[in-house]
Amino acid sequence: MKAEEETRAKEAEEQRKAEEEEKGKAAADAEHADDVQAKADAEAEAREQQRMQQEAAVLRGIITGSPGAREEARKQRWVVEEDADSGDEALGVLSSLGRSMSTWASVVAIGFSFTMSSNPMEAGRQIANMCRRQGGIYVKAAQTASSMEFAFPHEVLEEFQSLQDSADPQSWSEVESRVRKHTPGGIDAMYESFSEEPINAASIAQVHVATRKTGEKVAAKILRRNIAASFDRDVKDYLGLLGMYESATGTPVKWMMEWAMEELKKELDFRWEADLQEECQRFVDSKKELRGRLAVPILHAELCSRRLLVMEYIDGCKLIKAPEHFDDWDYARDVPAIHEALETWHAMQLFLTGHFHGDPHPGNVLLRRRPDKQRPGQCPFQVVIIDHGGYYSLDDDTRKLYAEVWSMMDEPKNDAQKTARRDRLKEIMAGWGIGHTSRFVLEQMFNGHFGSADPTASITENGEARRHRWNWMHQKRDDLGPPVFADTGKMPPALMKAFGVGNFTRSAWTLLSKGRKELRGWDFCKVRVGIMIHWAKQSPGVRRSP
Repeated sequence: MKAEEETRAKEAEEQRKAEEEEKGKAAADAEHADDVQAKADAEAEAREQQRMQQEAAVLRGIITGSPGAREEARKQRWVVEEDADSGDEALGVLSSLGRSMSTWASVVAIGFSFTMSSNPMEAGRQIANMCRRQGGIYVKAAQTASSMEFAFPHEVLEEFQSLQDSADPQSWSEVESRVRKHTPGGIDAMYESFSEEPINAASIAQVHVATRKTGEKVAAKILRRNIAASFDRDVKDYLGLLGMYESATGTPVKWMMEWAMEELKKELDFRWEADLQEECQRFVDSKKELRGRLAVPILHAELCSRRLLVMEYIDGCKLIKAPEHFDDWDYARDVPAIHEALETWHAMQLFLTGHFHGDPHPGNVLLRRRPDKQRPGQCPFQVVIIDHGGYYSLDDDTRKLYAEVWSMMDEPKNDAQKTARRDRLKEIMAGWGIGHTSRFVLEQMFNGHFGSADPTASITENGEARRHRWNWMHQKRDDLGPPVFADTGKMPPALMKAFGVGNFTRSAWTLLSKGRKELRGWDFCKVRVGIMIHWAKQSPGVRRSP
């Protein structure tokens, strides 16, 4: 009996010890788990602190505009796709529906007017007026059409050209949320001040002046709300209108505008413009012929996004306002120097790379004082090119052919060379669908006018030419020869944009030199042609002209 009790006691003691060991092990396991969790929590906290420190360091780098932050922003520009701005899509749909109804009401009126009068000038003028009323993409489209001299009468082109890229500004209440969303750390963290009133409001964006915490004065370009959401419908309606014009007049216009609208869509994503602006800056800085004479605003890449561009503020004025802006402006000294700088830049872009700024209208070309020292008698002003969204590219074969064409524009040495060049020009032009080589050269390349006494002059075409030019362009009369374009389908659209750049050249220099006795004897078109010929001959891979 006693032995049994001892056995039971022994078993109970062993059980108790086992339970105590189990409890101890459980406690140890729990303590270990607590230690592991504590360590994990500490590591997580350390990682969070490190992340916050890194973010703070990045933010400090952005606030101070450090080179490292700027370079990293360039690398990351296309890595992350941002979502569309909230509310824009719905607002854009409502807005575009209303605009579409307004557009087609205008289309009916224009169609009726054309049916009654069969006057393409009146139809074109009504299209221009409709674009003026609708604003936004319509203004950009009309500006593109203004370079299509083959498509519209001269009077209509003047209407299109008069459509300055301007618009009523959007209110700060609409703009502020977009700026805040696309500014790291928010507006107050990044800027000492940010003007609520824009200094410029255009069809797709508006520009505000701000001062960074670094003290740097900058220009902030902000995409207008709803413009992206309504783009597709606006373009569809506009192309529909041009289709009616094309059917009524027999003038092919949609082929060019369809391509142009696809290119324009890129301008709604400012990352494209940021890339192009920096590319142009590198190009200018690398060329001794341009360095100092011409500049591109420094981009603050760390503050840029799809909807917001921030860049160096340019303390100057628009090119055509220079005579009244600068007290020491000298027509004889400054106009030729600035003209040569701009024309050299365009020719070098076009012939050396095939990649060119296709929208250098007066609002996109500024002047400021040169930051470096000048020699006595040297022009003290520097050309600054802004708005780099509208770039176009010639494929390599087209670039070489266009350069070859220009390289044949100098004075031939003899009749044999003249004949050889004429034959080669006709061969190239036929490949571009051009039916009248000499008229094309005069009107599209030299930017002279049919009927002018001097085909390379910039004077407005005379009254007689003005009356019959439209008929000739569209072969309404047999005695005027073949039309310029025999087959528009063969013409590279980007090449048409290259021709159109000359329209700005002609209008800007005409305005600056008109009536100035100081500039008598200075033929800016002759200078332009000489510059184009020179750089065409430097074009890589260009065929040696006959």
